[in-house]
Amino acid sequence: MNRTPRISFVLVEPRHEGNIGACCRALKNNGFRSLRLVRPAAIGGDARALAWKSLDVLAAARHCASVEEAVADARLVAAFSARPRRDARAVLTLGEAVPRILQAERSGRVVLLFGREDRGLTRAELVPASFLVNIPAAGARRVYNLSQAVLLAAFALRQAWEEAAALPGEARLEPARLTAREHEYLRGRLRAALTALGYGAHADRGLLERIVDRASRILDRAGIDASDNAMLLGVLKRLERLTRP
Repeated sequence: MNRTPRISFVLVEPRHEGNIGACCRALKNNGFRSLRLVRPAAIGGDARALAWKSLDVLAAARHCASVEEAVADARLVAAFSARPRRDARAVLTLGEAVPRILQAERSGRVVLLFGREDRGLTRAELVPASFLVNIPAAGARRVYNLSQAVLLAAFALRQAWEEAAALPGEARLEPARLTAREHEYLRGRLRAALTALGYGAHADRGLLERIVDRASRILDRAGIDASDNAMLLGVLKRLERLTRP
């Protein structure tokens, strides 16, 4: 790799310190260094033993209090999940996701979100994700261990990164996507505008949030940039003013 990709791997509440150490080794083996840990298990000898020759990645791991903090600077969030979900977002295989991840990395940081060993990610933790990623497995056991999933993702990304670097010329850069924090602010303004229109008082109490979720996913799939965001915020603020008593 000519440079370290702007890709961060986030582990949400990993229960086994050995998995944390194994993930550090998987990242360094494949040229990645950015690890973020959300409320991890205590890190001790097992983690250090499995992070063999990767203790620098373990030492530099950023500890976060929440998923929101861990993804706040991301242009794109991809959440890894082996569980079937009723979700409007696309569910991609790892092979399908890699090109989208590397394309987004050209304009900013990408965060890959991995859940707990026993129960994965909650619905709330999936909110910042643009799409879900599934790593297909054969046989009766279709769920990979956490560190195995991280290894497979890192390996696939390194291969694709190195292949792209070998191609002649420079691909056109896309406009910078919104960070997770900017995206959440836009969700808040949309929620406020819908409340002003009376959706908050609807008999179906969950309707407002379902509309916000669906609209934000549509906007994220469209890949809006800072200019689009400014226009939408302006429209939403004007709508709020027009609906004030």
